[in-house]
Amino acid sequence: MRTEKASIVEFLKEVRGFDAIEHAGLETLAEQVDVLEFSPGKRIIRRGDAGDRMFVIREGRVQIPILDERGETKLVVRLGPGDIFGEMALLTGEPRVADVLAEDRVETLAFPRDSIQPLLEATPSLARFLTVLLGRRLEEGDGIKRVGKYQLLGTIGKGATAQVFSAVHPGLDRIVAIKMLSHALAYDTTFRERFLQEARTIASLNHPNIVQVYDMEEAYATFFIVMERVSGQDLQSLLETSGPLPPEKAMAILYQVADALYFAHRRGIVHRDVKPANCAIDAYGRVKLMDFGIAHRVHPRNREGFSSVVEGSPRYMAPEAALGKPLDGRTDIYSLAVVAYEMVMGEPLFSEPTLNRLLEAHVRKPPPDISRMRPHLPRGLVEFIRGGLVKDPEQRLTSWPRILELLKPETTPVTLRSTPESERIVRIRYTQEAEPPVAAAVNSLLETLAEVEGVDIAVGEIQSPRRPSPPAPSDDGDKTLRISGFKLPFRKKRPR
Repeated sequence: MRTEKASIVEFLKEVRGFDAIEHAGLETLAEQVDVLEFSPGKRIIRRGDAGDRMFVIREGRVQIPILDERGETKLVVRLGPGDIFGEMALLTGEPRVADVLAEDRVETLAFPRDSIQPLLEATPSLARFLTVLLGRRLEEGDGIKRVGKYQLLGTIGKGATAQVFSAVHPGLDRIVAIKMLSHALAYDTTFRERFLQEARTIASLNHPNIVQVYDMEEAYATFFIVMERVSGQDLQSLLETSGPLPPEKAMAILYQVADALYFAHRRGIVHRDVKPANCAIDAYGRVKLMDFGIAHRVHPRNREGFSSVVEGSPRYMAPEAALGKPLDGRTDIYSLAVVAYEMVMGEPLFSEPTLNRLLEAHVRKPPPDISRMRPHLPRGLVEFIRGGLVKDPEQRLTSWPRILELLKPETTPVTLRSTPESERIVRIRYTQEAEPPVAAAVNSLLETLAEVEGVDIAVGEIQSPRRPSPPAPSDDGDKTLRISGFKLPFRKKRPR
């Protein structure tokens, strides 16, 4: 038995997801695992059965038939040693959605749901791997197609703590963004509460320059925030393609971000991660401040003492944040001043080879003299950058009315829409009999649009409920296909 346990541990060390678990954790897991063998053709999982365990293939191969809406096999997925299946049981415990058959002699390690749940709470690396698996299922055309009532269209972005998808509300035809919390954090009480606080925080901030939250969904053992889908590009992408911005344009952007932060600070909310990637510019030139994922309410009693956790993006981090001190609104002002410097200079405030040296630069290194480097910048912009970059928060420029006065563009309003775009949603409702010609036409359209520069396409298929009005087209009801996308003009990169 001891030999078998050691063999299981050594095998799991080579399996993605399990390879990050410490040896002691793998030994604990090996004591709870069931080693199951299946002969060729044997059904390992039956569609509709209760989802009570996850499997890792140790030897052999399995087949997973994927059925269409008529119950006919449209493709067969084959998995081999080291592959995982049945993982959704760990997330939901819901009935199985597909059969799994042994292609030849198969040996699996079966992990009961009840025994592995505590391990997920104690091992973030394993929980994080479940997020990767779920993310793939959400992205794949034959995977999970909806979260709650929202029809998924595609992936927008991925980060260390969350993954964001585009989706459509089936009843309102509204395109939204859905943010999924990583399972590594969903099993952590502190981070889970902070993620939920993000939804409550942003929902309470009704401001034209703050992204709007619409809804919340809890599914697949994690949480999803449904928010406004900002079409356009973020400030980071704009800087990467255009380089330094004209002062008037920079001030027009900074003014809107400052107004959003002023609004949040008056309600006791600090963003703590102000950076270009969190500032989106929509199709109308409106700037939207996003991602209050590490925002918190400031209480006077938290102003003393230090924290062992440093939060934020190091490139834009205030000295007090780098030192782990308690944070308040002055932290956001420093970060915004760093962003302002980068916008007009086209380069970071500090460029250091290591994280420690970068944080040390924010704490100790004097910022460059921007007025000497760019002598013709507007006086208000220079004063904001200088005042906002003061190391000591007690001496830093902290008056939001004064900041807004300094950043107010001196000229007529500037058009910020550097990437004008439009979006068109095409809705095709059809019966089962019409599916072949519809599919052919849609595929032809997608192939054509794929060759066009600046076009982003998302396709979602929704099973509509059967209408009571006769005659019903078929026993399966009809289907609705929505094609959404936006077309951007071709942008040439700035010559270097």
